[in-house]
Amino acid sequence: MRRFLLRAFLPSPAVIAAIAAFVATLAGPNNPDTLWHLAVGKWILTHHAIPDISRFYYSATAGFGYDYSWLSQVVLFGAWHVLGGAGVAIMNSVVAGCIFYLLYKMLERNSANILVNFVGLGLALMTISVYLSGRPVIFTVAFLALEILILSDFVQSSASRLPPLASRFSPLASHLVWLIPPITALWANLHPGFVIAPFLILLFLPLARKARDRWTLVGCLAVTGLAVLLNPYGWRIYLMPLEIARSMSVLRGLSEWTSVSGWEAVVWGSLVALVACGLSLRRQPPPVILLAALAAFAAGLSNRNMPLFGVVAVFVLGRTLLPVLAPVLGRSSLLRKFDVEYDTAADCRSPIVNRQSSVANSAGGWFWAIAIPLLLIGSRVSPLAARLLPLNLDFNFSRYPTAAVRYIEEHNRPGNLFVRETWSGYLLWTMPDRKLFYDAKGGFSREAAEGHSMLIKPKTGWRDVADRYGIATFLLERGSPLAVVLSEAAGWRREYSDSLAEVFVRVP
Repeated sequence: MRRFLLRAFLPSPAVIAAIAAFVATLAGPNNPDTLWHLAVGKWILTHHAIPDISRFYYSATAGFGYDYSWLSQVVLFGAWHVLGGAGVAIMNSVVAGCIFYLLYKMLERNSANILVNFVGLGLALMTISVYLSGRPVIFTVAFLALEILILSDFVQSSASRLPPLASRFSPLASHLVWLIPPITALWANLHPGFVIAPFLILLFLPLARKARDRWTLVGCLAVTGLAVLLNPYGWRIYLMPLEIARSMSVLRGLSEWTSVSGWEAVVWGSLVALVACGLSLRRQPPPVILLAALAAFAAGLSNRNMPLFGVVAVFVLGRTLLPVLAPVLGRSSLLRKFDVEYDTAADCRSPIVNRQSSVANSAGGWFWAIAIPLLLIGSRVSPLAARLLPLNLDFNFSRYPTAAVRYIEEHNRPGNLFVRETWSGYLLWTMPDRKLFYDAKGGFSREAAEGHSMLIKPKTGWRDVADRYGIATFLLERGSPLAVVLSEAAGWRREYSDSLAEVFVRVP
């Protein structure tokens, strides 16, 4: 009984990290893409089919629009259907908690110092949490952390020359690797990031020292490749990376595909420097160096890859920098006070302080990890709990043109409607029967992307784009460049205006 109570109520550092990440990321959904995914998820559950995404757009010229995240959209809409925006927010934070639980486990192998580990997680939180906003990418970040943890456990238990300073490998390490194929099968239906799964196995393959373990990874790679085929599109899903590569020049015009900037550049640069420092302090095999280099390159190429780089950076730093710094940090009495190793599995002890023995594999404190999300869910269901815990986790529609859309619906403006990409998800959610002009998630049409860019920042020939696609109504941000041009252009009339949006219609 005592062992059970300790496991249930005494949180391990990893569980503390998970709860902290849950609280830090708990907020109402504020990403415009979330509404787009909810709208598609609603369509899937209503029609009991996976849509051709190009059907939502009148400018689609890229052929069939594959919905690579259909299962994520169903899950997101299910969460919204049960609890509204709070359901999406709680689910997002639960996944974030799982991610940081896994990240702490990566650091825990080589450092028992909870302060040092949490500093590393703090950098990762700044890099990752911005992109954990109720979108399918949260599943890719979680599965990436889980696969790296499984593979690194497997190869390190295989290589006696690469032991962590304070870790005890699970005897199940050789069997857990076979979780990767079913995880990948699920991953392939949740988000296009599934392409990382077989690539990671290839990178970790040379790190296995025993021939038997190498053959195990080869078999796991083959089964993983077959598991990817368990999706509605079969082998065609392998063409998705090539499709994105061909469309990179088009995608670069979108904000989420631009390079890192501002404070993100500072955090990214700091992590790159730390990773480089770690690699230089402790000699690493080429696959680890290649993994770090590719993750840094991907983050520099597009800021949407920042959370993936954050996961890889934590893994590499835990493998390189912490083992070198551990002896130095151990000399400081102040830092030594934060040496905490959790072990209730063997002798029911509470956290062990200032002792370099084994870091437990148990997940102590699971009661709190389960109770806190359930408490929030209860606050959305029970009126009494809502009074005790008043949290507003619903969507904030004040940032969307709600009044302008209501005006368009009431006056039934004819012809094709143009709205910039940041509002397209909201319109698809509120007016699912009205086709939109363009969205990168609706197919990678170069012609439509160029037309969208020409209209957002009006260039010579913008009238030709409007005529070519039969645009009769513009819904624009108040004072935007195109709104200024239309207010002075012949053939267009401003019909509606408020503090956020303006509506222009074509004059017959």
